[in-house]
Amino acid sequence: MADNRNPRVITVREERKGISLATVFAGLLVLAVIGIGSLVVVVYSTRSSNAQLQRQIAEAAAKQAQAELDKKKAAEDEKLTLARNFQNEVLAQVRSTTNILFRLLAETRALSADSAALKVNGAGKQVALHPDLVAQARRLYESEIPGVVSVDDVVTRLEGVRRVEQQIVGAAGTTFEPGKDLLVSIHSNSFWADEEKRKVTHAQTLLAGLISESNIKVTGGSVTPSSPSLEVAIRRLNEAEIAARQEAIVKKSTEAKVEGTAALAQAEAQRVLDQAKAEAKRVIDEAAEIKAQAERESLQRKAQAKLEDAKADVAAKDTLDEATRTKLRQRASDPSVQAALAPLLTPGLWTPAAGSGAFKEIEKKPLSLSELKASGALNPNANGLKALVYIACNYHNDRPKWSDIAYKNQNLSAFLKDPARVALAAERQKILIEVAPVLVEMKLMEP
Repeated sequence: MADNRNPRVITVREERKGISLATVFAGLLVLAVIGIGSLVVVVYSTRSSNAQLQRQIAEAAAKQAQAELDKKKAAEDEKLTLARNFQNEVLAQVRSTTNILFRLLAETRALSADSAALKVNGAGKQVALHPDLVAQARRLYESEIPGVVSVDDVVTRLEGVRRVEQQIVGAAGTTFEPGKDLLVSIHSNSFWADEEKRKVTHAQTLLAGLISESNIKVTGGSVTPSSPSLEVAIRRLNEAEIAARQEAIVKKSTEAKVEGTAALAQAEAQRVLDQAKAEAKRVIDEAAEIKAQAERESLQRKAQAKLEDAKADVAAKDTLDEATRTKLRQRASDPSVQAALAPLLTPGLWTPAAGSGAFKEIEKKPLSLSELKASGALNPNANGLKALVYIACNYHNDRPKWSDIAYKNQNLSAFLKDPARVALAAERQKILIEVAPVLVEMKLMEP
């Protein structure tokens, strides 16, 4: 019985061992499948993450590139805007200068035409009736008008400025910026045009003043078809002055010959008197030296006086800057101002020094500014007003008078009792004080 149990036990053990290996193999196979699956999942996941990372990097690079483009475009737009603004600013200055030059050109042409016409037309013949106005016209044609810019010079500058305008207009929409030298040129042309326009305006005022004064002045003559033109009258005035100078030269030469003959006779007499000859020569030499010394001292005194006067004039002029002086000249050129000061500015023969006596001058001239100052007429007080009204309304003054302040045969101080006339006189005195610094310079008054 014992033998029968043992083989059965062995069989059971062998069956248990075979099951265990299959199970192990199956488990390993499952583990392998799971590992491979996990590996596939990991590889797939890794590849997906890399692709997503690449996309993010590409998107960031694209955004950065777009930002750079946007920044560059903004910079270009800003530069273009600044250039456009600067172009507009310069263009406005150019067009302003162009307008000034066009006005100067028109006034220069008008002055040239009017001055040329006055030499030969009826208005010029009317001026030629009055010798004092002929002298003024000569000064205008020989001094003032030659100092005015020519039409060709204005045209040249105007064309230059218009070329600049076309250059700027053609550069519209670009980043072109005009250079500093261009701006300097534009400002220079503008300043030049203002200065030249002032000269033209002054010459026009003088020209109009001649015509106006010729219509005011009273003369025994009248214009006829045979009346000389202004051009002829000026030529005759020049010829008369040349003849007068030649006559004076001949007269002086004759006097010198007479004096020379007398000197020769005296020298001959001294030659005869041998003993007195040397003494006479010494006396003559000393007299000549004394005379020469006196003449030198006289010339030095005159030169010193002129120098002091010039220094005083320069000091007075230097107290005003050029801008103020320009405004004063414009103010003095105003027809209303010249009308208000007509009793002082109109050429005449009477002077304050003459009082109620005879005329002091032989050639009609405006009043002297220094005489007005010396009389106290520029003092802003009651005495100054009285002095000014005495001059402007004096019965003997052969210039226009302030008939709205003092009347004929009326005490000149009576106007002080009327506040309205006092105010009117004070206003005109204020105008005189204001423009006094430039009146002599503009030849509207004598020094």
